[in-house]
Amino acid sequence: MPILHNDKRLAGMAVVLPTLLERANKEGEATWRETSARLLELAAVDQGAFRAVVANMSSEQKGFMESVIMKGRNAVVDNEKQDGDDDGDGEPTIALRMDFGV
Repeated sequence: MPILHNDKRLAGMAVVLPTLLERANKEGEATWRETSARLLELAAVDQGAFRAVVANMSSEQKGFMESVIMKGRNAVVDNEKQDGDDDGDGEPTIALRMDFGV
């Protein structure tokens, strides 16, 4: 993702975030793994802008986004287990907070 200046990040996220979710909704669970990764990347780029956009979403949109992130993450974990990359402890190496500060 190209680096945007701080004043443009909120506007960019306000466009990209709903677009990603709409694509995930239209194309179904086959795209959720990729969408989950992109959403988490956006959150990492600018947490404040991400939180601001999420705060303005409806509760249905927030719930759908949470589902996409969790199922996308689970797909990655399941894929790693199938590939034999499981380290055996069953615990994720990174904790995922779903409240987004809202």
